[in-house]
Amino acid sequence: MLIHLVSPTKTGETYLFNKGLMPPLGLMYLAANTPGGGRVRLIDENVERLDFSERPDLVGITTMTATAPRAYEIADRYRSMGTRVVLGGVHASMVPDEASKHCDSVVIGEAEELWPEVLSDADAGELKPIYRREGFAEFRRPGLPDRGVIDPKRYWGANVIQTSRGCPHGCNFCSVTAFNGRGVRLRDTDNVLEEVETLRRHNLVRQKAVEFVDDNIGASPTRAKELFKALIPMKVVWGSQASISFAYDEELVALAAESGCHFLFIGLETLSRESLAEMGKKQNKVEKYAEALALLRRYKINVMGAFMFGFDADRPAVFSETLDFAIENKIQVAQFATLTPYPGTRIYAQLLEEGRVEPDFWLDRNWDSRVVYTPKNMTGDELKVLKEQLHRDFYSYRNIIKRMSFHRRWSYWFAFNLLYRQTVVAARSHDVASVGA
Repeated sequence: MLIHLVSPTKTGETYLFNKGLMPPLGLMYLAANTPGGGRVRLIDENVERLDFSERPDLVGITTMTATAPRAYEIADRYRSMGTRVVLGGVHASMVPDEASKHCDSVVIGEAEELWPEVLSDADAGELKPIYRREGFAEFRRPGLPDRGVIDPKRYWGANVIQTSRGCPHGCNFCSVTAFNGRGVRLRDTDNVLEEVETLRRHNLVRQKAVEFVDDNIGASPTRAKELFKALIPMKVVWGSQASISFAYDEELVALAAESGCHFLFIGLETLSRESLAEMGKKQNKVEKYAEALALLRRYKINVMGAFMFGFDADRPAVFSETLDFAIENKIQVAQFATLTPYPGTRIYAQLLEEGRVEPDFWLDRNWDSRVVYTPKNMTGDELKVLKEQLHRDFYSYRNIIKRMSFHRRWSYWFAFNLLYRQTVVAARSHDVASVGA
């Protein structure tokens, strides 16, 4: 059986310089769980164009909400060729009735343990409409993903590893707990280290550069410390995602730095205590932000701070306050986003009940060019304009220089800021051209 595993992009276009940020780890796990009779080809639209000239026996497509229209387009095209299609991933799991209109089967939840059953049924011509994982997959000692189905040279960071699944927090805008559970399933440390041993060295840094794609690598501080201590002799460099509460514990930060941590993506979200209470992010303490960020700087751990705007407690002043805070605290890189009520989240259910969100907004390919719900203390247009202005101000040449911390690999972060600035300028030019047209 010839099997195509497809990771779509939003538009079907490849990523910057035909290189993806990271490979699709979920599909690599499916490839590893494919029985011996199956021949697998992984097609990631981030790094290559999809060619429909080859007709596989079965196609598995993973999709997030942002890529749903493209995923459905791909599924419809394959089905028109007579190929059977299975849809999975977060979005298909949240709206299986919608996804089922475009495929033969929907896999709900974590797929790797169900995948052999799906393939067996497909081989027998008896695919079920729905495959649902009851509960969550055991994750203490998972098998290794199949890294042979990707070309590591086509990714900025190919050494992706997941050491845990799930999150103990219940933020109302996040679908992680709906998909992976509210709670953390931890891999055994020795199992993680065995996988690290298999990774290739990075050509530039001549070390193993590892991307730990956990939702929150510090969710269990005790286990995180154990893992970091074990990583120290392995001489790797790594980055991951964490809550800001990670930096409330200096021992944890020190061990992370000693073990090779150079980068953390941290969801600061907002400076508004009211908005934090609204989203249910109790672990974030605004009064501790500055001290926590200073601790990370002291240990030379670079931070990408994620901020979100548009909660009911937010007012226009939050944008200038955020800019001042981010510059003063030398946040290396920042991601500014307007609230998106994704299907399957509590905030989507709430706004839908209140009649304040466009139902099924994700089916419009251009939904992310506007605010898809009605904020309380500003219009949707005001929210979009203020967020975009904040983005431009943060990535102005003057503010890039102000934020730079000149320590190890500062030049990479400087270049990243300049690249990010260009994307902001390009987006602005596109908007102006669209208005002119």
